[in-house]
Amino acid sequence: MNTTVLMCFLILGCLTFNTVMASVTVIVKQKQYIYTHEPQLVEVLAPIANQENWYWPSAALYQADDIQLEETRQLLLNSLSNLIKTYQKKEPEIALSLKQLQVTIASWRLARRLPIKIDFDLARIVASANPRLPQGKYILNIAPRMNIVQLFGAVNGTINVPHLAYADVSKYITHQNRTGLADKSYVMLIQADGREITTPVAYWNKAHQEVMPGSQLFVPFKQSLFHPEFALINQQIMTLALNRLW
Repeated sequence: MNTTVLMCFLILGCLTFNTVMASVTVIVKQKQYIYTHEPQLVEVLAPIANQENWYWPSAALYQADDIQLEETRQLLLNSLSNLIKTYQKKEPEIALSLKQLQVTIASWRLARRLPIKIDFDLARIVASANPRLPQGKYILNIAPRMNIVQLFGAVNGTINVPHLAYADVSKYITHQNRTGLADKSYVMLIQADGREITTPVAYWNKAHQEVMPGSQLFVPFKQSLFHPEFALINQQIMTLALNRLW
């Protein structure tokens, strides 16, 4: 065989081999970590575990490039556009709040959150907390403790409010920050660790529920005969909020 041709085959073979072997990519703070094997979680966390005082309860691992989430977002944005047109003339304040929500959701970074607890110390000592990552591209979302809670949904603008230690969910909700489209009987709490909790907040059904720092509070839209579409809109917003990166 011609030497030049042989060299081409060897180079092509090496490139193919490396492509196959480089099976796992994990992005942390815009930095890529590439593994030529399927690493266990502790191996992924080790290089960054002691870089800062991370708040491990809110750390999360995401699977990147989820097309379905983007499709859901586009459907939701279209629905909000239709609602904005409906309220533009008769109730401009509600139209403005819907537009602000639309802008907020359009700005979210989305990826599929995986049901894996991220904790370096736990991963080192408990085998079940140290899973192996299959081939793919991941995003590790990790940050110091965020002493805020984000309030969004059927409210007068998305706002970050200070975290209140030991306070009930209802302390974050006021009559002033909810719009006329809000369901006033409950809110949806997305704890920083990914748990979704339906939380009653009306005087007749209120139950004490504390909020973790860095959590999200979604004030849902009230479903009615006049607005049956709000059931789907609420569901779509929750799906996206559960899979957003702060």
